[in-house]
Amino acid sequence: MNKTVLMCLLLSSGLVSNTVMTSVTVAVKQEQYVFTHKPHLIEVLAPIAKQESWYWPSAAMYLVENIKIEEMRKLLLNSLTRAIIGYQKEEPDIALSLEQLQSTITSWHLARRLPIKIDYDLARISVAANPQLPEGKYILDIALRKKTVQLFGAVNKTTKVPHLPHGDVSEYITGQSVTHLADKDHVIIIQADGRQMKAPIAYWNKTHQEVMPGSQIFVPFELSLFHPEFALINQQIMILAQNRVE
Repeated sequence: MNKTVLMCLLLSSGLVSNTVMTSVTVAVKQEQYVFTHKPHLIEVLAPIAKQESWYWPSAAMYLVENIKIEEMRKLLLNSLTRAIIGYQKEEPDIALSLEQLQSTITSWHLARRLPIKIDYDLARISVAANPQLPEGKYILDIALRKKTVQLFGAVNKTTKVPHLPHGDVSEYITGQSVTHLADKDHVIIIQADGRQMKAPIAYWNKTHQEVMPGSQIFVPFELSLFHPEFALINQQIMILAQNRVE
Protein backbone atom coordinates (compact mmCIF):
# COMPACT_ATOMS: atom_id res chain seq x y z
CA MET A 1 0.00 0.00 0.00
CA ASN A 2 1.17 3.50 -0.79
CA LYS A 3 2.78 5.01 2.34
CA THR A 4 0.87 8.27 1.93
CA VAL A 5 -2.45 6.45 1.75
CA LEU A 6 -1.51 4.32 4.81
CA MET A 7 -0.70 7.41 6.87
CA CYS A 8 -4.02 9.03 5.91
CA LEU A 9 -5.89 5.91 7.01
CA LEU A 10 -4.05 5.80 10.37
CA LEU A 11 -4.78 9.45 11.06
CA SER A 12 -8.44 9.11 10.15
CA SER A 13 -8.79 6.03 12.39
CA GLY A 14 -7.24 7.83 15.39
CA LEU A 15 -4.28 5.43 15.68
CA VAL A 16 -1.84 8.29 15.07
CA SER A 17 -2.40 11.77 16.39
CA ASN A 18 -0.26 14.84 16.66
CA THR A 19 -2.50 16.24 19.40
CA VAL A 20 -1.10 15.82 22.92
CA MET A 21 -3.90 15.63 25.45
CA THR A 22 -3.45 17.64 28.64
CA SER A 23 -3.50 15.58 31.81
CA VAL A 24 -3.98 16.99 35.29
CA THR A 25 -4.36 14.49 38.13
CA VAL A 26 -5.34 15.59 41.62
CA ALA A 27 -5.28 13.12 44.52
CA VAL A 28 -7.72 13.96 47.31
CA LYS A 29 -7.89 11.56 50.25
CA GLN A 30 -8.40 8.16 48.62
CA GLU A 31 -9.79 9.55 45.37
CA GLN A 32 -8.14 10.68 42.14
CA TYR A 33 -9.61 13.27 39.82
CA VAL A 34 -8.29 13.34 36.26
CA PHE A 35 -8.79 16.32 33.96
CA THR A 36 -8.05 16.38 30.24
CA HIS A 37 -7.74 20.15 30.38
CA LYS A 38 -6.09 22.64 32.73
CA PRO A 39 -8.74 23.04 35.41
CA HIS A 40 -9.29 26.07 37.56
CA LEU A 41 -9.08 25.53 41.30
CA ILE A 42 -12.85 25.78 41.71
CA GLU A 43 -13.30 22.76 39.40
CA VAL A 44 -11.04 20.70 41.65
CA LEU A 45 -12.71 21.81 44.88
CA ALA A 46 -16.34 21.60 43.77
CA PRO A 47 -16.79 17.78 44.07
CA ILE A 48 -15.49 17.65 47.65
CA ALA A 49 -16.10 21.11 49.10
CA LYS A 50 -19.39 20.25 50.82
CA GLN A 51 -18.53 16.71 51.92
CA GLU A 52 -17.21 17.84 55.32
CA SER A 53 -16.68 20.99 57.35
CA TRP A 54 -13.13 21.37 56.08
CA TYR A 55 -10.71 23.67 57.88
CA TRP A 56 -9.80 25.73 54.82
CA PRO A 57 -6.96 27.74 56.48
CA SER A 58 -4.86 24.55 56.57
CA ALA A 59 -5.80 23.25 53.10
CA ALA A 60 -2.85 22.96 50.73
CA MET A 61 -2.02 21.98 47.15
CA TYR A 62 1.19 20.09 46.43
CA LEU A 63 2.97 19.25 43.19
CA VAL A 64 4.03 15.60 43.27
CA GLU A 65 7.26 16.29 41.35
CA ASN A 66 9.74 16.56 44.22
CA ILE A 67 13.16 15.38 43.04
CA LYS A 68 14.97 18.36 44.59
CA ILE A 69 13.15 17.90 47.87
CA GLU A 70 14.09 14.22 48.02
CA GLU A 71 17.70 15.10 47.27
CA MET A 72 17.64 17.55 50.17
CA ARG A 73 16.16 14.90 52.47
CA LYS A 74 18.95 12.51 51.53
CA LEU A 75 21.61 15.12 52.31
CA LEU A 76 19.94 15.96 55.62
CA LEU A 77 19.67 12.32 56.69
CA ASN A 78 23.35 11.84 55.88
CA SER A 79 24.24 14.88 58.01
CA LEU A 80 22.20 13.52 60.90
CA THR A 81 23.92 10.14 60.55
CA ARG A 82 27.32 11.83 60.92
CA ALA A 83 26.08 13.74 63.96
CA ILE A 84 24.72 10.54 65.52
CA ILE A 85 28.06 8.78 65.07
CA GLY A 86 29.85 11.75 66.62
CA TYR A 87 27.70 11.69 69.76
CA GLN A 88 27.29 7.93 70.27
CA LYS A 89 30.26 7.39 72.60
CA GLU A 90 30.33 10.57 74.67
CA GLU A 91 26.62 11.51 74.73
CA PRO A 92 24.43 8.53 73.82
CA ASP A 93 21.26 10.36 74.90
CA ILE A 94 21.90 13.04 72.28
CA ALA A 95 22.58 10.34 69.69
CA LEU A 96 19.21 8.74 70.53
CA SER A 97 17.38 12.07 70.18
CA LEU A 98 19.00 12.59 66.77
CA GLU A 99 18.06 9.06 65.73
CA GLN A 100 14.39 9.67 66.53
CA LEU A 101 14.50 12.94 64.59
CA GLN A 102 16.07 11.10 61.67
CA SER A 103 13.29 8.51 61.84
CA THR A 104 10.66 11.25 61.93
CA ILE A 105 12.03 12.98 58.82
CA THR A 106 12.40 9.64 57.01
CA SER A 107 8.69 8.97 57.55
CA TRP A 108 7.52 12.29 56.10
CA HIS A 109 5.51 12.31 52.86
CA LEU A 110 7.06 15.16 50.90
CA ALA A 111 5.91 17.11 47.85
CA ARG A 112 6.31 20.73 46.74
CA ARG A 113 3.75 22.92 48.46
CA LEU A 114 2.38 25.51 46.06
CA PRO A 115 1.85 29.14 47.16
CA ILE A 116 -1.88 28.89 46.55
CA LYS A 117 -4.56 29.78 49.09
CA ILE A 118 -7.11 26.96 49.05
CA ASP A 119 -10.57 28.25 49.91
CA TYR A 120 -13.72 27.13 48.09
CA ASP A 121 -15.87 30.17 48.84
CA LEU A 122 -13.05 32.58 48.01
CA ALA A 123 -12.31 30.77 44.73
CA ARG A 124 -15.97 31.18 43.73
CA ILE A 125 -15.90 34.97 43.97
CA SER A 126 -12.30 35.94 43.22
CA VAL A 127 -10.48 35.40 39.94
CA ALA A 128 -7.13 35.77 41.73
CA ALA A 129 -8.09 33.00 44.17
CA ASN A 130 -9.12 30.66 41.36
CA PRO A 131 -5.88 29.91 39.48
CA GLN A 132 -5.57 27.43 36.63
CA LEU A 133 -3.49 24.33 37.29
CA PRO A 134 -0.78 23.51 34.73
CA GLU A 135 -0.34 19.95 33.53
CA GLY A 136 0.99 17.67 36.23
CA LYS A 137 0.18 15.50 39.24
CA TYR A 138 -1.05 17.16 42.42
CA ILE A 139 -2.09 16.34 45.96
CA LEU A 140 -4.88 18.33 47.57
CA ASP A 141 -4.54 18.07 51.33
CA ILE A 142 -7.71 19.00 53.20
CA ALA A 143 -8.76 18.05 56.71
CA LEU A 144 -11.06 18.91 59.54
CA ARG A 145 -9.79 21.35 62.14
CA LYS A 146 -7.05 19.51 64.03
CA LYS A 147 -6.78 19.46 67.81
CA THR A 148 -3.02 19.02 68.02
CA VAL A 149 0.31 20.61 67.10
CA GLN A 150 3.45 18.62 66.28
CA LEU A 151 6.63 19.42 68.21
CA PHE A 152 9.93 18.15 66.79
CA GLY A 153 13.60 18.99 66.33
CA ALA A 154 16.10 19.27 69.18
CA VAL A 155 13.80 17.39 71.53
CA ASN A 156 14.10 13.92 72.99
CA LYS A 157 10.99 12.74 71.19
CA THR A 158 8.81 14.03 68.36
CA THR A 159 5.37 14.43 69.84
CA LYS A 160 1.91 15.80 69.21
CA VAL A 161 0.67 18.17 71.89
CA PRO A 162 -2.86 19.56 72.36
CA HIS A 163 -3.57 22.79 70.53
CA LEU A 164 -3.96 25.72 72.91
CA PRO A 165 -6.52 28.27 71.66
CA HIS A 166 -5.00 31.73 72.15
CA GLY A 167 -1.98 30.16 73.84
CA ASP A 168 1.52 31.49 73.26
CA VAL A 169 3.99 29.27 71.41
CA SER A 170 6.23 29.15 74.48
CA GLU A 171 3.51 27.24 76.33
CA TYR A 172 4.01 24.28 73.98
CA ILE A 173 7.64 24.02 75.06
CA THR A 174 6.93 24.15 78.79
CA GLY A 175 7.26 20.68 80.25
CA GLN A 176 8.76 19.24 77.08
CA SER A 177 12.14 17.56 77.16
CA VAL A 178 14.49 19.51 74.89
CA THR A 179 18.12 18.56 74.49
CA HIS A 180 21.07 20.76 75.44
CA LEU A 181 21.66 21.24 71.70
CA ALA A 182 18.41 23.19 71.42
CA ASP A 183 18.12 26.90 70.78
CA LYS A 184 16.61 28.07 74.08
CA ASP A 185 15.63 31.51 72.75
CA HIS A 186 13.63 30.79 69.60
CA VAL A 187 11.50 28.19 67.86
CA ILE A 188 10.31 28.02 64.27
CA ILE A 189 6.56 27.82 63.64
CA ILE A 190 5.46 26.24 60.40
CA GLN A 191 1.87 27.40 60.47
CA ALA A 192 -0.81 25.16 58.98
CA ASP A 193 -1.39 27.74 56.24
CA GLY A 194 2.23 27.44 55.07
CA ARG A 195 3.68 30.53 56.73
CA GLN A 196 6.98 30.08 58.50
CA MET A 197 8.07 32.34 61.34
CA LYS A 198 10.78 32.60 63.96
CA ALA A 199 9.21 33.07 67.39
CA PRO A 200 11.03 34.21 70.55
CA ILE A 201 10.33 32.07 73.64
CA ALA A 202 12.89 33.17 76.25
CA TYR A 203 11.79 35.30 79.22
CA TRP A 204 13.88 38.23 77.97
CA ASN A 205 12.61 38.34 74.38
CA LYS A 206 9.18 36.68 74.47
CA THR A 207 6.32 38.24 72.52
CA HIS A 208 2.90 36.64 72.21
CA GLN A 209 2.70 34.42 69.15
CA GLU A 210 -0.17 32.00 68.62
CA VAL A 211 -0.05 28.73 66.70
CA MET A 212 -2.73 27.54 64.30
CA PRO A 213 -4.23 24.08 64.90
CA GLY A 214 -2.42 21.44 62.88
CA SER A 215 0.81 23.44 62.72
CA GLN A 216 4.37 22.28 63.36
CA ILE A 217 6.77 23.70 65.93
CA PHE A 218 10.42 23.07 65.13
CA VAL A 219 12.87 23.44 68.01
CA PRO A 220 16.05 24.35 66.12
CA PHE A 221 19.58 23.45 67.05
CA GLU A 222 21.62 26.20 68.66
CA LEU A 223 24.29 27.62 66.39
CA SER A 224 27.87 27.57 67.69
CA LEU A 225 31.45 27.62 66.53
CA PHE A 226 31.76 24.02 67.69
CA HIS A 227 28.85 22.78 65.59
CA PRO A 228 28.62 24.89 62.40
CA GLU A 229 26.91 21.99 60.62
CA PHE A 230 23.68 22.67 62.52
CA ALA A 231 23.10 25.91 60.58
CA LEU A 232 22.55 23.92 57.37
CA ILE A 233 20.66 21.18 59.21
CA ASN A 234 18.22 23.75 60.62
CA GLN A 235 17.69 25.30 57.20
CA GLN A 236 17.08 21.95 55.49
CA ILE A 237 14.64 20.79 58.18
CA MET A 238 12.60 23.99 57.83
CA ILE A 239 12.35 23.60 54.06
CA LEU A 240 11.32 19.95 54.31
CA ALA A 241 8.76 20.65 57.05
CA GLN A 242 7.17 23.35 54.91
CA ASN A 243 6.75 20.80 52.10
CA ARG A 244 5.45 18.01 54.29
CA VAL A 245 2.10 16.52 53.29
CA GLU A 246 -0.07 15.74 56.30
